[in-house]
Amino acid sequence: MTDMVFRLGDRRYRVDSKWADDARQYINNVSAVASDKGRYIYVLQRSDPFMLVFNTEGKFVDQWSNPEITDAHYLDISPDGEVYVVERDHHRVVVFNREGEMLRIIGDKYNPGNVGRPFNHPSDISFTKEGEFFVSDGYGNTHVHHFNQSEQLLNTWGRIGIDIGSFITPHAVLVDQKERLLVTDRENNRVQIFDYSGNYLKELSNVFHPMDICQDKDGFIYVTDQVPSLHVFSPDDEFLGRCRTFGTFGHGVTVDEQDDIYIAEMLPDGLTKMTRM
Repeated sequence: MTDMVFRLGDRRYRVDSKWADDARQYINNVSAVASDKGRYIYVLQRSDPFMLVFNTEGKFVDQWSNPEITDAHYLDISPDGEVYVVERDHHRVVVFNREGEMLRIIGDKYNPGNVGRPFNHPSDISFTKEGEFFVSDGYGNTHVHHFNQSEQLLNTWGRIGIDIGSFITPHAVLVDQKERLLVTDRENNRVQIFDYSGNYLKELSNVFHPMDICQDKDGFIYVTDQVPSLHVFSPDDEFLGRCRTFGTFGHGVTVDEQDDIYIAEMLPDGLTKMTRM
């Protein structure tokens, strides 16, 4: 796929599906992608190595291997630079430093949480600028958990269902610049928006099985879904446009400081960079 240009709202992007070809031999079962808002892009996989690290130009920088990590689903980078990996089927969040050394584990893979207790097949994590974080929990539970900077549980909300504040599969979470929590409620075809206490505010609709969600430095929100499409919403939550994505769907999405978008694709495995023009 070469020399393709896509429009997303009023922005145009040049598509580069060969961006990560420097490490093509390692790419397998790609699940998620995250930007450290600086030089590096972290690519999470459900295989070994479970993490690939690139610079924004696509140069392969590092790989992380750990036999304990077998079902990495999503990730986020804390304000102090630690990498938090949500391991879905081991019911836990695993914390690494920037060199890929395991630091600690939140959760117990041999003791999944009962209804409403963390964790039972968790899916995603997102940090506030102060270092608190939220975990969507996910495939077994249908809840969101709020933790403080010391990784102690503060609050939990959610239940299974279609009503406001209910979820079928809370698949991804985003703490946005307005200090709200956005949750992709996948099988309910919506993105629900809450305050930090779990009070419902509003929702984004017209998405089909929304997968991942991210925000750029100017406040624009990007959502991938299973059409497959990439949607963009304004900082005021207005729908601005969409374009198609690649493979079966974009399971993961992130954006860097240059407003370039990176999509982690599944079936077939791939990584695509959309460079803003």
